[in-house]
Amino acid sequence: MKTFTVTVAGTERFDGEEPYTWVVEAPDMASATSKAVAYHALAQDQQLCDLEADPLRTFEGLPPDNCGYYWNDVRAELL
Repeated sequence: MKTFTVTVAGTERFDGEEPYTWVVEAPDMASATSKAVAYHALAQDQQLCDLEADPLRTFEGLPPDNCGYYWNDVRAELL
């Protein structure tokens, strides 16, 4: 399994809130994005149809040390 950083924007974006960034383990980018979007939907009590993954802030690996934003490490979570 590889580590991926996936940024997901939900309905909070309409209130001016920044998107959430999740760090997950998955075999590939598509699986990582699916995991992060599903986790966001469950954790934030939102509908999948309201969520968008941000492709510019979704990549393989951990966020850089000086990324300037908070991220949620859910690699140990059972997804």
